[in-house]
Amino acid sequence: MKIVLVSYSGTSASILKDRMSAWATANQVEAEIVISSLSGLDEGKEDADIVLVGPQVRCALASVRERVPVTIPVVAVDTRDFGMAKGDKIMKEAIAEIRRCCGE
Repeated sequence: MKIVLVSYSGTSASILKDRMSAWATANQVEAEIVISSLSGLDEGKEDADIVLVGPQVRCALASVRERVPVTIPVVAVDTRDFGMAKGDKIMKEAIAEIRRCCGE
């Protein structure tokens, strides 16, 4: 599965990505997690399974949805989960949304 994490804050997003990857590895879930800025979102999103929007760019959620194919779910990450880098919780929610949206 490919997850695109849209964020302004590189450090916070990087920590979260590491924790999400660690959870995926520990739970034998094959996951590619890519951090993207809003401006970089136009590249690499076509084959994403889900786009997660960090709290810093939540104000642009509607814009992100317009730029992503309708078949790809776009979800705002909970501010507290993002800030505390709860990679396990965010991964579980992402997987559940992919299954709900796409029937996988």
